Amino acid sequence: MTKTKLYLLIKKGYYFQIFLCFFSLNIHSQTQMNLKIKFDDSLIVEKYEPLQNEFKYRSIRMEPGNYRIENDAVPRILNDEAIVGVDLIYTGYPEGEDLSELNRKRIIELYMSCPKAFNKQTIKWRLIKQTGVKNQADLPNYFHGFIVYFRPLVPFSEEKKYINDIISGKEKLKDSTLLKVFSRKSRWKEMLCVADVTGSMAPYTVQLMIWAKFNQRLKTFKQFVFFNDDEERSNDQSTSLDSSGIWNIETYNAEKIMNTALTSMQKGGHFENDIEAIFYAIKKYPNNIKNILLIADNWEDPCDMALLPKLKALKIPISIIICGVNSVINTKYLEIAYATNGSIHTIEEDLDEMGKLNEGQVFKIGGLKYRLVNNKFLKI
Repeated sequence: MTKTKLYLLIKKGYYFQIFLCFFSLNIHSQTQMNLKIKFDDSLIVEKYEPLQNEFKYRSIRMEPGNYRIENDAVPRILNDEAIVGVDLIYTGYPEGEDLSELNRKRIIELYMSCPKAFNKQTIKWRLIKQTGVKNQADLPNYFHGFIVYFRPLVPFSEEKKYINDIISGKEKLKDSTLLKVFSRKSRWKEMLCVADVTGSMAPYTVQLMIWAKFNQRLKTFKQFVFFNDDEERSNDQSTSLDSSGIWNIETYNAEKIMNTALTSMQKGGHFENDIEAIFYAIKKYPNNIKNILLIADNWEDPCDMALLPKLKALKIPISIIICGVNSVINTKYLEIAYATNGSIHTIEEDLDEMGKLNEGQVFKIGGLKYRLVNNKFLKI
């Protein structure tokens, strides 16, 4: 933040404990939900300014001292976006007043309008206190409420242009996750590649196309399965083969591979049916199931995690390249790698033989520590 003094407010790991009560008018019942929010960074600034990064953002405004949302259409719109971060901004005025109850109500209000902001571990929350307000008249000059950062869904026409511009040399790559992993893992041969080509994965799809063009001479990667489902509830590919939301090709020809990828990008519906696509690949290419590579989107959860126990039972290791990691890793992919005794790969690191982790064991990746607890991974 330029021209803004920044201080650490409290240590990392600050929690709001929130209890939500929902009432049904039809059946006169009440359900209570325990909602725990962790703010990774809690900061003090003189005056808040939104982060300038690769993500877009929208403002959810609230009056000073109030928890009601003024522009209530915005949070509903955000439910359709891939949310990556949320800032809760308030002012410490009057000085010394405890505003935790107000902020608790603000979080509940956001949850009621935009539950999508709460459903992933990868969403980074920050609690930000402004200290520049000196009197009551200053308050309207300071923002109060939420800034929600999201990765917008890129239209197919823009994705296709971006891929063509990269391949033709008109534009340079801004990310090299796949290329760096492939370079480190030069012993990978004849991999069965299962790749996410949903919206905003173009920066990684183009890297796969570059690698395919390079491998046209080496003749290594040959079998490709692209997924981009049109339904959030995926079918159980372990029992029958359903090609909905999945496209495949077996060839060394880079142009044919790219055409298939572009088709799946254009015709898909932007749901991440990772495990369904893995089952499809296993049935389609049964002679190459020991070399399965999953290219996954860190910012989205697989919509078919319910199929993981069936995948685990096959005892087929899945190597996973996680794209878009900046710090926090989507633990759903850690779960898949652990369940299948597979591996995890990011732009800088490799975690091989995930299945050998022991209960309670702590490990570090992306600068953060995780602990294995009951087949789940908790950020600590």
